[in-house]
Amino acid sequence: MTHPTSPDGAVVIGAGMGGLLAAAALAGICRNVTVLDRDILPETATPRRCVPQARHVHALLAGGQAAMEDLLPGFVAELLALGATGGDALGDIRWVVDGHRMARETSGVPGILASRALVEWHMRRRVRALPNVRIVDRSDVTTLTVEDGRMTGVSVQHRDGVPPEVVAADLVVDSSGRSSQSVARLAALGFAPPPESRVAVDVTYATRHFRLEPPHLDGDSGIGMAPGPSHPRSGFMGVQEDGTWIVTLAGYGDDVPPLDADGFLDFVKSFPAPDMYDALRTAAPVDDGVRYRIPTTVRRRYSADDLPSNYLPFADAICSFNPIYGQGMSVAAVEATVLRDCLRSGRTRLARRFLRGANRCIDAAWNLTVDNDLRIPAVPGRRSARVRMANAYASRIDRAAAVDPAVGSAFLRVTHLLDRPGALLRPSTVLRVLLASR
Repeated sequence: MTHPTSPDGAVVIGAGMGGLLAAAALAGICRNVTVLDRDILPETATPRRCVPQARHVHALLAGGQAAMEDLLPGFVAELLALGATGGDALGDIRWVVDGHRMARETSGVPGILASRALVEWHMRRRVRALPNVRIVDRSDVTTLTVEDGRMTGVSVQHRDGVPPEVVAADLVVDSSGRSSQSVARLAALGFAPPPESRVAVDVTYATRHFRLEPPHLDGDSGIGMAPGPSHPRSGFMGVQEDGTWIVTLAGYGDDVPPLDADGFLDFVKSFPAPDMYDALRTAAPVDDGVRYRIPTTVRRRYSADDLPSNYLPFADAICSFNPIYGQGMSVAAVEATVLRDCLRSGRTRLARRFLRGANRCIDAAWNLTVDNDLRIPAVPGRRSARVRMANAYASRIDRAAAVDPAVGSAFLRVTHLLDRPGALLRPSTVLRVLLASR
């Protein structure tokens, strides 16, 4: 059957964070929005089977918070009321970057710690409450229909005995995640695949939850051990909404963090600062832990000329980041505001305008993370002159941030998507870096 839809109907493929954010952006402009997902969407804040990375540490960056609040006013306050922990990204979290402890001060950069399950469940609840949004789970998109270079709808195979249907659409947004079939689907329709940039990061994560004895970190909400060429192992621990502390460890290549209690703690003990080990050596584990591996990160460079005129790839379907940097949800939120603003300006050359705006945020985040991954000797890849210069400067920033909190604040404003990377090259910041890094 064909689902009745208005001339302003939109379909979003995927009901993860990216798809929900896209739906929030579309809801204020399109007459109706249908969100389709193959997974079973839980009614409570529990991890989903199709989102294995959800069990590991997550955070909302300041830029992502601002974008979510712009799309769904009140979202951040409601998330905090549900138990998420807010605080200053430098004043409330201890950071050690490649062995250098960042000097502390109030940076004015807000961060939020919460489980991915809580953030996604609350986002789904808010989006589902929008009167013109329909979220349908246990539904597989099997084919796309195109006429004269324009998308007309999607064919959907439902489970649990629900008959298949064709959902007509004037706009299709593909937010089906890292495993997106968008390239294959478009190729089947005769569209050229986009050029891709890949980095074989080969990162493995191991996560366990603990209960800490009070006082908890003297009031701090987290400890971050960020990787660098001298200390490539990384980890983060932070408080969760249920009062437990999540600890995610990460290693590159063959350096796989163990899950057993002794091995997990030995990995923590190897960090260049003792803070995390001191907090965990008397903590009580509450689970056996889970592991997740990211073999590659992928950046697909779509061109509007090689897309149906009303089809948009979105979020991880365009770019899947190394999750160690915590950028995925926040970049998707910024993309959603770009999508909304483009639609407010009309449908003419929509794909071209959306990709141009989205790429501005994606490129900055991609270059920042890839450059840092290429600082790690175990990560293969060409170190161009630009990358070598950027990483030499990054090492100076690491050293400078240990003695000058203004440098650390400037760096966090970039990683939290508040400032462009070029902000770190302002003369005043460069002078601070050169003086302090000595």
